[in-house]
Amino acid sequence: MEIVKNIAAILGAILSVISLITICTKAGRDFIKGFFQKNTKELADANDTQDKDIKEIKETLKDVLAITSTLRLVAVQQCRDTLKNIYYKYQAEKKIPLYERKTADKTYAIYHDKFQENTYATLLYNEITKWEIDTLSYQDISED
Repeated sequence: MEIVKNIAAILGAILSVISLITICTKAGRDFIKGFFQKNTKELADANDTQDKDIKEIKETLKDVLAITSTLRLVAVQQCRDTLKNIYYKYQAEKKIPLYERKTADKTYAIYHDKFQENTYATLLYNEITKWEIDTLSYQDISED
């Protein structure tokens, strides 16, 4: 065990002397500085590239979110218009063909469940659901 301690002490002393010479001499300092600058430059270049990529992704995401928001508004308005058109088309008779009722049901499900909207179209749909369903209309027969 004593031999291991002595060898470790000698190696420690040798490494300390080499470190001291390296730090004290200009060539030693330049070597250490160059070594770390090379590795640091590679990391800095990689970070710059990643920063540019992240900025580009954020800009693209911002554009996509803006377009998606607009498309959502359009889809909500189309659902409202579909329900409104069905309502005004059959309000006088208060009798609605089966295919139109199915369209109203599906449109309202999208409008209410997917878009979480609950306005004028909900009032129209609630009225439509009270109407009699015409199961023998010409359009239903021709669909089969």
